[in-house]
Amino acid sequence: MNRIGVPARDPGVSIRGTEIDMTGLHSLKRLILRLLAVAAVGAGLAVAFGQAGARAQTLSPYDTAYTTFKAPDGVAMRSAMQDGASVVGTIPPDATGIVLRWCRPEFNFGDWQFGGARAQRQALDARWCEVSYNGKVGNVQGRMLAPK
Repeated sequence: MNRIGVPARDPGVSIRGTEIDMTGLHSLKRLILRLLAVAAVGAGLAVAFGQAGARAQTLSPYDTAYTTFKAPDGVAMRSAMQDGASVVGTIPPDATGIVLRWCRPEFNFGDWQFGGARAQRQALDARWCEVSYNGKVGNVQGRMLAPK
C-alpha cells in the first residue's frame, strides 16, 4: 500500500466485456472517504482559525470612540503633554466624539486588543494623549479618557 492506503498496484476500474473489476472500485471508495475526512478536518480548522483571526481584528486604541472619564468639571486640553502647559480648550463632562490622535508612550496593540477593559484602563492611565474634540486639538492625560 502507498501512503494514503491505496494498494500500490491498484488495477483501477476495468471493464472486461460485461464484468467490472470491483477491486478498483473498493480502493477508489476508500480513497474518496479518506479525502472527505481530511477535507472535513481542514474545514473545521479553517473555521477555528478564521474565528481567531476575527478576534484579532478588534479596534485599535486609535479607532476606538472615547468619552471623558470621571471628569465632572470637564477635561482641560493642554498645549503640551505636561500638567503645567497652557489650556487650549476644555472637553465637557460626558462628551462624545473625542478622537484619539496619538499617545506617548506608544500603545502595545496586543495588550490593548486582548487584555480587556482592565488592560485598556491601565494603558490609558500611563499615557498622555493628543486628542481632537469639536475642531480643537490638545493634549490630555490618558486617565481622563474612557473607551466606549
